[in-house]
Amino acid sequence: MNSLTLLILFSSIFILLGGYSVITGLKRIREARTRGMPLTWYKQINLLTGIEYILLALVFLANTAVRTNTLPQSLNIILVPTYYTLLLAAAVLAGLVIRQGIINARTMRAQSRPSAPTVKSNGTSAVTRQAEDSQDTQQRVENLERRRERRRNAASARRRRAGKA
Repeated sequence: MNSLTLLILFSSIFILLGGYSVITGLKRIREARTRGMPLTWYKQINLLTGIEYILLALVFLANTAVRTNTLPQSLNIILVPTYYTLLLAAAVLAGLVIRQGIINARTMRAQSRPSAPTVKSNGTSAVTRQAEDSQDTQQRVENLERRRERRRNAASARRRRAGKA
């Protein structure tokens, strides 16, 4: 990675990929919120990946600036600690991305209901009990009454078929 052109090329690619991932992550968070599911930013893997890519691009650019001496020597005192801070932040975000990917895979595997509606967010959680809990008591009572009526109708239909009614 000694080539200046290669580092700048990698930086520009990482910035583009990061921007696309951040935009996609924000769009999926908005979609989840419109469906009534609160989805926090640190659980959205696209957003984390995009931020990580942008941090890596900044690390590449800082590395390029230090190696080529394009900035004055007095700014190297500030740029070198910034470089290490960005590198550490990118490493922490990489760990978060891996952790969230594992959690998402476990969540998808644990879902046994294939008909449950899911939020399009890189395989993160399906509609959970939080959405059910958010229903008000009026809707719960109405749903319970509908279930009872369906059960009554099904039982009477079974009796008719069996010739007992």
